[in-house]
Amino acid sequence: MTIEENKALVWRYIHISEDFNRADEILAPDFVDHAHPEFRPGPEDLKQNLIDFYNAFPDASITVEEMIGEGDIIAFRFILRGTHTRPFGKIASTGKEIVWTGMDFVRIRNGKVVELWSNQDTLGMLRQLDVLRFEIELG
Repeated sequence: MTIEENKALVWRYIHISEDFNRADEILAPDFVDHAHPEFRPGPEDLKQNLIDFYNAFPDASITVEEMIGEGDIIAFRFILRGTHTRPFGKIASTGKEIVWTGMDFVRIRNGKVVELWSNQDTLGMLRQLDVLRFEIELG
């Protein structure tokens, strides 16, 4: 596949929330999410995680700030915005809006996403929900 074809596949991955059934078309049967080592290989655990997230943040939208590719890797930097209207895991609904930033690297093989590495500002997101609070004394 060309870099442009790989980018098109990653766009489909980014917008998987429009139809979670597309996960099996986009993700390889042996897909590995390196950001979630507790997930089993394959699309099911990631798909459930995304369903849970979008249930909790139903208005979530992603803006891709940059996308670059080389070989079989596509990298993108994103901003996700959404309102926490339903429980997310053990976090009760807060009604708060979040702005969550991150970067993903995606490896593609035979027209499917086979690996994902993701670095997200989860600490910042949890602080926006008032789940975590801390202060740092300087000086």
